[in-house]
Amino acid sequence: MEEIINILVVEDDEVDRMAVSRALKKAGISAEMAVAVDCKSALKALLGDDLSENDNSSSEATAHANTALSEPSFDCVLLDYRLPDGDGLALVQSVRGAGLKVPLVVLTGQGDEQTAVDLMKAGASDYLPKSKLSPETISRSVRNAVRLYRAQKEAASAQERLRESEERYRLVLEGSNDGIWDWDLMTHAIYCNDRLYEITGLSADEADVSYDLVCQLLHPADRMRISQAVAAHLEDNVELDVEFRLLHRSGEYRYCMARGKAWRDAQGRPFRMSGVISDITERKRAEESLRFLAEASALLSASLDYEKTLDRLARLAVPFLADLCIVDIVEDGVVRRMGVAHADPHWKEQMQKLEDFYSPDLNGTHPAMKVIRTGDAALVSEVTEEELMAATRNAEHWQIVREMGFKSYMIVPLLVRGRALGAISLVSTQQSRCYRPTDLALAEELARRAALSLENGQLYRETNETSENLRQAILILGEQQQQLRTLQQLTNLLNQRLTDLPGLLREMVEAVAGAIPGAQFCFIMLNNPQCDGLVLTVMAGMDTEKLRLENALSPKDGLFSRVLSTGKAQLIQGRSSELSKLEEVPAAIYAAAIESVQSGRLGVLAIGHWDDENAFDEEDRNLLVAVGEQAAIAIDNARMIKALEEQEKRLEDQNEMLAHKNKELENQRQQLQLNNLQLLEAARLKSQFLATMSHELRTPMNAIIGFSQLLLRQRQSSLVPKQADMIQRILSNGKHLLALINEILDLSKIEAGRLELKLEAFNLMTLVRSTVDELRPLADERHLALYIHDNVQNANVINDSVRLRQILVNLLSNGIKFTQTGSVEVEVREISPDRLAIAVKDSGIGIAEAELEHIFEEFRQIDQTITRKYAGTGLGLAITKSLVQLMQGTITVESKLGQGSTFRIELPRAVKATGQGFHAIGKVRTLLGASSLADSTLTQSVQKRRPGRRLY
Repeated sequence: MEEIINILVVEDDEVDRMAVSRALKKAGISAEMAVAVDCKSALKALLGDDLSENDNSSSEATAHANTALSEPSFDCVLLDYRLPDGDGLALVQSVRGAGLKVPLVVLTGQGDEQTAVDLMKAGASDYLPKSKLSPETISRSVRNAVRLYRAQKEAASAQERLRESEERYRLVLEGSNDGIWDWDLMTHAIYCNDRLYEITGLSADEADVSYDLVCQLLHPADRMRISQAVAAHLEDNVELDVEFRLLHRSGEYRYCMARGKAWRDAQGRPFRMSGVISDITERKRAEESLRFLAEASALLSASLDYEKTLDRLARLAVPFLADLCIVDIVEDGVVRRMGVAHADPHWKEQMQKLEDFYSPDLNGTHPAMKVIRTGDAALVSEVTEEELMAATRNAEHWQIVREMGFKSYMIVPLLVRGRALGAISLVSTQQSRCYRPTDLALAEELARRAALSLENGQLYRETNETSENLRQAILILGEQQQQLRTLQQLTNLLNQRLTDLPGLLREMVEAVAGAIPGAQFCFIMLNNPQCDGLVLTVMAGMDTEKLRLENALSPKDGLFSRVLSTGKAQLIQGRSSELSKLEEVPAAIYAAAIESVQSGRLGVLAIGHWDDENAFDEEDRNLLVAVGEQAAIAIDNARMIKALEEQEKRLEDQNEMLAHKNKELENQRQQLQLNNLQLLEAARLKSQFLATMSHELRTPMNAIIGFSQLLLRQRQSSLVPKQADMIQRILSNGKHLLALINEILDLSKIEAGRLELKLEAFNLMTLVRSTVDELRPLADERHLALYIHDNVQNANVINDSVRLRQILVNLLSNGIKFTQTGSVEVEVREISPDRLAIAVKDSGIGIAEAELEHIFEEFRQIDQTITRKYAGTGLGLAITKSLVQLMQGTITVESKLGQGSTFRIELPRAVKATGQGFHAIGKVRTLLGASSLADSTLTQSVQKRRPGRRLY
C-alpha cells in the first residue's frame, strides 16, 4: 500500500485547487491536503495545526493556524505564485528563513525564466507553470521533492542520534574510573579521557597525549615488552592485556594494566586501536605488601636467634619499605639496637656516629622512645625543621640528621599483650615516598609479627639458659649422687663391722678412685706412733707402682706431714719442690687429713693424677674430706669392734623394749581410728538431726509468718499502730529465723550428700535480671547503683535455676550489705562456647588478705564478736561454694580492704547429670524464697520497699 503524502496547498482560487486535487488523484498519489489561502495562513499552518481541505475561507484558515512547531507535519507544499497578501517568492523566503526544510513547489499562471531562477535560489524545490500542469508533471515533481525531503529528514535524524550517542559516550568516558584511549594508527594521535591524565599527573593543557609521549612515560624495563605485545596484537590478533609501569608527574611509577583491540578494515588491516587503562598501583602495592610480609614471616620463623633475625629484618625492609630502618628493643630497662639498614652506603659513618654519641635514652625525647613508652605508633608524612629540632639533642646531632635528608618517617611499637618490647623506625629520604596510613598499617603488621618472633626468641633464650643451668645442676647433682653413693658404700662397709682393717681401707681407696672422675690413683697413709711418722698403708688405681713416697715422708717438714699436723687439705700442682724427690712426679695430688673426733688425726688420704694439673676442684676436696672422715670412722670402728660387740647385748635389750612400745603405739592408733569412725557417725547423726529439726521448725514458723501477714492485712478490725508494729516485728523475725533454718537445712543436706540439683533449660540472663530486680529495692534503699553487664551471645543454659538464683542472691546480698557507697555490678560473659562466667563486683569494705582463705568456711565471719556490725550466720558463702562445686564449677574471690570485692563463678553451659545429686526435670517456674536471702536485714529492706509482695 502506497504511503500517504501530506500536502499543504496555498491557493486562493478554488478552481485551481480543484485542478490540483484532480491531477494528484489522476496521478495515483494518495494525499491528504490542507489549504491555506494567503501567505499569513500558510506560515501559520507550517508553524502550527493542519488546515482541513474544506476550510476554504481565509478567516477560517487563519483561525486554525497557530505556532509552536519547529518542523511541520507536511511532506510537500504546493503554492501559487500570486497570493492576496504577497507573492510566492516572499513566502518561500519566509519559510526558508524560519529554518523549515519542507519541499516548496511553486505553481504560477504567468511568469518567466527569471522568476523561476529567483524562486529556485530562494529555496523552492520546483517551478511548474499552470498551463503545463498535468498528472505526470505534478506526480514527478511531488514524488521527487517528497523523496528528497524524507531522505534529508532521515539523514538529519540519524545525525541527531549519532550526536546523542557521541554525547552519551563522552559522558561514559568522563565518568569512568579507568583511562580510555583511542589511538589513530595512521597519525599516531591518541585521544584519552581525563582519567588517563590523572594517572600520569599531567593535564590536557600541558601536553597532548601521543604515541611518543606514552613511550617516554613507560618504565624503561617495560618498553620492549609492551612494544612486542602491541605488535603481536596488530599482526597476529593476539589478545592485548598487559601490565606495565607509567611515570607519574611526581616522579613515582604507577602500576597500570591496559586492554585494547584494533579496528580493522575490510582487508583486515588495522587502522585504529581503542581500549582502557586501569591504575592498579594500590593492588600491586597490596600484593607486594603481602609478599613482603610473607618473606618477613619466613625470615622471622627461620631462627630463634632474635638478634640476628631482627638485623636481617631491618635489611629486608630496605629499600622496599624504607630508606633507613632501625630496630630497637628494651632489655632490663636498657635500649639495645638490634638492627640498622640503610639504602645509602655513605650513611655508615653517620649512623656509627649517632650510635656512639647519641644512643637513644628510654626516657628521652627521641620519637622512637616515646613510641616505646606509650605503645602508640607515630606517623609523620612530612618532616619539618621543628620536628627535627625537637628530636635531636644539639646542633651537631641536628646537622647529621638533616644531612641524611629525612623526608618522612613512621615508628611502630613491638607490642606483646599490651607491653612494648621495642620499636621499628622506618625513614624515607625520597620526596616521592611520603608515608600514608596504609603504609603505617603495613608497618604495624610487620611489627606484630616481629614482636611475636622477638618474644619467642627471648623465651627460647631463657629456656636455653634455664636448660643449661638445669644441665649443670644435673651434672653437679650426678657428681654429688656419685659421691653420696661412695659415702653410702663406705657406710655400708662400716655397717658390716669388718674386723679386717687393711681390707676395709683397700675397699675405701678403690671406691674413692672410682667415684672421683679425675682420680687416677688413691692411697692412705696412717700415723705410726712407734716411728713418729706416716706409713703407706694401702694404694689403688693406675700406675701405683710408680709411687715412691719414702723420700716424701719426712716426719717434720714433708707434704703429708704438714697435712697431718694442720688438718687442712692441700692441693699440689705441677713439678713443685714438694714432689721433686719423687722419681715419677704426678701432675697433681690432693691430700686430706683422716681425722676422728674421738681419736684425733689418724693419717692422710690422698688422690692424684699423672698428667692433668687441673684434674681436681672444690667438689673433689669436699668428697675427699668426707671420705677422710669416713676413713677415720672406719679406723675407730676397727679399733673399737670389741666395745661394739659388748654393746650388742644392750642394743638387743633396747630393741625388745622398742618393739613393746611399738605394739602399744599400734593399739593407740587403732583406738584413734575407732574414735574417728564414731566422730563421723556423730556428725552424720548431727546433720540428720539438724535436717529433721529444721524441717519440723519450718512448719510452725510458716504458720507464724502466715498469721502475722493475715493480721497485718485485715481490714475490718485494724490493729492499732503499736500492735501493727509488734506483729511486723514478729513477721520480720519469723522470716529471719526461717531463712536461718533454711540455710541450716541446706548445709545439713550438703553434709549428708542429699542435696539434689534439678536440671532444666532456661535463659541465664532472664534469671540474672529477675534476681537483680528482686534486690534492687535494697540497693536503692542504701543509695547504691546496681548494674548488669551482658556479654553473652547465647544465654541458654542447663542448670538448677532455683539453686543458681540462690547463689546470685547470696553474692548480691553480701555485696549490698557490705557496701556503703558506690555500686554493685554483675557481669556475665562467655569464656568458651561450653563455659560461662558470672562476676559479682562491689565497692564495699573489702576483705583482708589473711581472711580470704577462710571466707568459704562454715559459720565463718570476719567479725566473730556478738557486737559485730553486719549480721549473718556465716553459712551463705559456704553453701554457695558447695552449690557451685555441685554444678561442676569453681568460685574465686579477689579483694582488698577498702577497695571492694569481686566473686567470680565459672560454670559449664550444660551441667551434666552424673547420678548422685542430680535430678533432671522439665521447665519449672520458680519463685525467690526466703531461704534465698542471706539475713533478716535484707528481708526487712525488701519488705519495706515492696510491701505488697510475698517473700515466703
